[in-house]
Amino acid sequence: MMILKGENRSRARDLARGSYQFRVTEDILIAMEDLGISKSDLARKLGISKSRISQLLKGNSNMTIGTLSDIAYELGLNLDKTFKEYSEQRYPLNSARPSGQSLSKRAVGNRE
Repeated sequence: MMILKGENRSRARDLARGSYQFRVTEDILIAMEDLGISKSDLARKLGISKSRISQLLKGNSNMTIGTLSDIAYELGLNLDKTFKEYSEQRYPLNSARPSGQSLSKRAVGNRE
């Protein structure tokens, strides 16, 4: 893997951010369409305005993890795929985690 520096790294990060935002908001919009839930319906369920939902789903406003999880909950979506490939490589389903050790502690310990 090539290490990017300076402006190239910043541009690559911006492109990745845009791609992630697009994919997440697109998935939400598709789920809403499949479920027959309008932006107004979702806004009402979340207790926020329709215009706020529109801002979030257009990418005009930064969506917090809390808001994303609230939206996922209301749409019956599962966020367990976040970093799925990474997690599956580090913690195969057939191997038990050491007792008393959380994922984050194990992950941090293995970086050293």
